[in-house]
Amino acid sequence: MKFSSFLSLNLQDLLKGAIMAGLGAALAIIEPLLSSGNFVINWQNVWHMAAGAAVIYLIKNFMTPPPKTIEIDPAKTEIITK
Repeated sequence: MKFSSFLSLNLQDLLKGAIMAGLGAALAIIEPLLSSGNFVINWQNVWHMAAGAAVIYLIKNFMTPPPKTIEIDPAKTEIITK
């Protein structure tokens, strides 16, 4: 998996953001409707919730640095067997 560098986004971030937006909006809108028993979907609320979830996810990825990697030099390591 290729990680984006700090203060940048890649295509994978955008695709994951779209998935998070759709699922987040669906959960946030459908759950209260099922609880109340009044199942009328307000599509404007769905759109606002999805856009907010996508923006928050992309901001999180934009501000998160890639994970650190550990490189092992085979010349300096040896395998210990029991």
